[in-house]
Amino acid sequence: MSSLPKQFVQTLRDVHKDKADGWLRDFDRLICDSEERWQMKLMSPFDLSFNYVAPAIRKDGTEVVVKLVIPGDEFASEVGALKLFNGNGMVKIIDVDIENGILILERLLPGKTLAVLENEEEAAHIASQVMKRLWIPAPTNSSSIPTTFTMEKKLIHILKKNTEGLGPITKEILQEAVDTYKSMNAMPDKPFLLHGDLHHYNILMAAREPWLAIDPKGLIGDREYDVIQYLLNKLPNGDSTNVIEKRIDILVKELNLDKKRLLSWGFAHSVLSTCWTVQEDGRYSEPFYKAIQVFKSLNQR
Repeated sequence: MSSLPKQFVQTLRDVHKDKADGWLRDFDRLICDSEERWQMKLMSPFDLSFNYVAPAIRKDGTEVVVKLVIPGDEFASEVGALKLFNGNGMVKIIDVDIENGILILERLLPGKTLAVLENEEEAAHIASQVMKRLWIPAPTNSSSIPTTFTMEKKLIHILKKNTEGLGPITKEILQEAVDTYKSMNAMPDKPFLLHGDLHHYNILMAAREPWLAIDPKGLIGDREYDVIQYLLNKLPNGDSTNVIEKRIDILVKELNLDKKRLLSWGFAHSVLSTCWTVQEDGRYSEPFYKAIQVFKSLNQR
C-alpha cells in the first residue's frame, strides 16, 4: 500500500470499520487502474480527511481531480446530486465508477476557498450567489438522496443510544432538538435539492465561474436548512453571536429566506452537528456547541 497519512488511515477505519482494510489493501491497484483507464497521472493528494482526493493530468494535458472513496450510500448521494446540479454553481463530473468509488471531476483553478476572504460581508454575499445558482426544486427521481427526515432519524437514533445525553449535550437539549426536527418536517416548505454541506471550505475560486461549490452530500429539504453549515463554520473564538447574526441577515435578504425557519433549523442541526463531533475522550466542536445557544437566543427575540 502506498504511503498514506496515519490519521487518514485511522479515520477510514473509524468510519468504515472492516470495509476500510479491504479498500486500503486494494488502494495501489485502484490507483494503477484509474491511471490506465482514464489515461492520466495522479499527483500528490490534497489534504486528506474522509476520502482520497488528488489532482491529476490526463494524456491530453487536461487537469482533473480524482476522488477515491469507499463506496456506499453517501457516495451514491453525492454522485446523484452532482448529476442533478449539472455544473450549475457546482463542479462538473467528467466520469464516475459507482461500484469502485471513483469520481473524476473538473479541476477548479485557482481553487482558493472562500475561507481566505477576511471580509465577512463579502464572503456571505458570495456564498448567497452560489446558493442561488445551486438550489433547484427537488426532482422526483432523487430516491438515492437523503432528506431532512433522514437527519431527524439520525438524531432520534443518537437520543435512543444516549438517553442521558451525549458529551456536552444534555438529554433535554437532545429531546428539544428531536422535537424541533419533527415539527419542522411536519410543516415542510417547498422541498429543494440542497448541497448538504455548504460552507467556506466547499466554495472555491474558479475560472468557469468566479466561485463554484464542491463536495455536495446531497439533501432534499428547505432552503433554510442548507445555510446552517455556512453559519457554523469559520467562527471567531469566544462569542459568535454577532457574526452568525450578520450572516443570517445577509442570507435572509439575498435569498428571501424565512428567518424563523432558519433559526429553528439552526438550533436542531447545531445539536446534531455537535453530536457528530463528540469523541470517546470527551472532545467535541466548541463552535458548534456554542452555536446551539446562539440560535436559541436569536429565535426567542
